[in-house]
Amino acid sequence: MRIVSSFRCLNFLFVFLFFIFFSSLSLTQTHKQKDIKIPDNFSILLTGDILIAENMLDFMKLFGDYYPIRQISPLLDYFDYVFANLETPITTHTVPLGRKPYLFRLHPKSADMIAQLKIDIVSIANNHIMDYGKEGLIDTIKWLNKNNIKYTGAGFNLDEARTPAIFTHNDIEIVFLAYNERPPRYFDATETLSGAAPLNLKIIKEDIKKYKHKSSIVLVSLHWGREHTLYPTKRQTAIAKQIIDAGADGIIGHHPHWPQGIQIYKGAPIVYSLGNFLNGYYNVKEQDNIFVVLNCKGTKITSLDIIPIAGRNSKINFQPYQLTSREGNRQLRLIQRISNRFGTKIQIDKDIGRIKIKK
Repeated sequence: MRIVSSFRCLNFLFVFLFFIFFSSLSLTQTHKQKDIKIPDNFSILLTGDILIAENMLDFMKLFGDYYPIRQISPLLDYFDYVFANLETPITTHTVPLGRKPYLFRLHPKSADMIAQLKIDIVSIANNHIMDYGKEGLIDTIKWLNKNNIKYTGAGFNLDEARTPAIFTHNDIEIVFLAYNERPPRYFDATETLSGAAPLNLKIIKEDIKKYKHKSSIVLVSLHWGREHTLYPTKRQTAIAKQIIDAGADGIIGHHPHWPQGIQIYKGAPIVYSLGNFLNGYYNVKEQDNIFVVLNCKGTKITSLDIIPIAGRNSKINFQPYQLTSREGNRQLRLIQRISNRFGTKIQIDKDIGRIKIKK
């Protein structure tokens, strides 16, 4: 009996030690897994205007709700963060605010296509977000929240419109701010009225100062400029430099519906206009467009990649795609030429334009 009892004691001790050993091993493995960090290198894809309307909706009725994005959607999956300018309210409200020659709105059912794209953040600071008033803005913000898409640039008062969208990558804050220059001015947010954040240098400088710190990247989206032009105005270039001098790390331009040149000022990229992303109507002046990739390491933007995007709806039937070969090279050479006035050197590497940033 003593032998059996001693054996049982030894057996129990062995099992106990075995359990302790593997428990500690498991805890060590868990601890190691927690120490794994996301790489400091990350990419931000900047895309142009999203305006789903009129002729594009007709094609969607014929070929399905996701028809316009079938070719372009896979491209967006390659990047860590994707930005776009949402140029239309998403609403069922039918009473417009004021009188405008062009009014746009998108039914939530037709907006499902946007939700299918890997878009993380949209600017809603533009001259159409208030086309259907506060009700249209409320519906748009509800839809964006429902689909986990962050937004900035408009709100139910000026403070809300100035509130940034912020992403955290490791210990780095990626801050997006957005402002609108284009009329009508009654679309501007005030202390008591809904609307878009106005392009006001005093406001922009205050906001940059508030959110810029040693562990942040601050990107400023501006809805500005003249439609169907290849070059920004002198006033725009002056404003852009003041915004960079105030501490912004980059500027994202929209509104002209054509791409414009890229300037590197004090190591910060100024993309004056990306052109369109999804444009819902035919236009005899339409052009091909660009996406721009910001390649980041920590809080530094180290280089830019320029991706040419098909945008002539009379040719592509409202289904944009990445331009390659001769067409892609032609578009990249255009961007190269119109950026020369800023002293920007763009290297064309097959179907991509590349800009190295020297700090």
